[in-house]
Amino acid sequence: MGRVCLPLLLAVGCDDDTQTPTPIERGLTLDDRGDTLEGTYADADAARTFVFRSEVTPEGFDVQVQFNGMTIVAHTDGSGVLTHDGYATDNGEPTQMTEDDRDALTALTAVLDAQGADAGPALARLRSFTNTWSEFPGTKDLRADVPTGFRAYSSICGSVDTFVEVTHDDWSYDRFDDRSTYFAYMSMNAAGPCSDGTWFWNANQWQCYEPDHPSNVEYAYGNCFGRCGAGCGSATQFTWDCADHDSCVRFGHSTASFWCNDEFSSTIDDWALAPNCL
Repeated sequence: MGRVCLPLLLAVGCDDDTQTPTPIERGLTLDDRGDTLEGTYADADAARTFVFRSEVTPEGFDVQVQFNGMTIVAHTDGSGVLTHDGYATDNGEPTQMTEDDRDALTALTAVLDAQGADAGPALARLRSFTNTWSEFPGTKDLRADVPTGFRAYSSICGSVDTFVEVTHDDWSYDRFDDRSTYFAYMSMNAAGPCSDGTWFWNANQWQCYEPDHPSNVEYAYGNCFGRCGAGCGSATQFTWDCADHDSCVRFGHSTASFWCNDEFSSTIDDWALAPNCL
């Protein structure tokens, strides 16, 4: 289902008589009260504009972001279920995540990350949410109710700065097949001078490229492997599911790949519940 994009000047508030939308101010605006937050962001060219809010309570959280004619939401209230959804803002019709949507969320996350590591809970939740959704596959339904009960995630904080075995599956390879399994270094280290983001050990040397399921590549590191969310960011949640999703999108599949949908689905309760490791 397609969606109709809103006008460039998204409505933050409207005059009751004219119904004229209030333009979004260039740059970032935040009303951050710790447990609650509202704000907007527009880049220098106003090519991307966002309206967002976030609230964290003892029972859970509620996050909403509007951009590109789309609204995405995540909510949990202690009922044992995390609900997340995405829909066309003007009519509520179902929609899908596009590459431009993922790029926009990546840009917003970078701006929110610049607010520093000591962010309040509402801001921390918002940027964890936008960072995770910047990896949302275009082939996966945005609407889901995810159980968040006992053992909803498996944190691997104790494995940070070590190599762990990661795996994924597709129609050609099962989990723990040698061609879909290797050892990756869990860390907050970026890749350094590596445009592809991750280094792989091949032919007795580290090489910066993306292998497509070879049986002779057994080690990888870089680009904050194992961290929940895209690349490196402010959150330091490391879990088995996030590591396995990274193993999928960096070993022959793209972020938008259908083959990594199941791995991505398994990460959603992780970023919602897992503690920061560092």
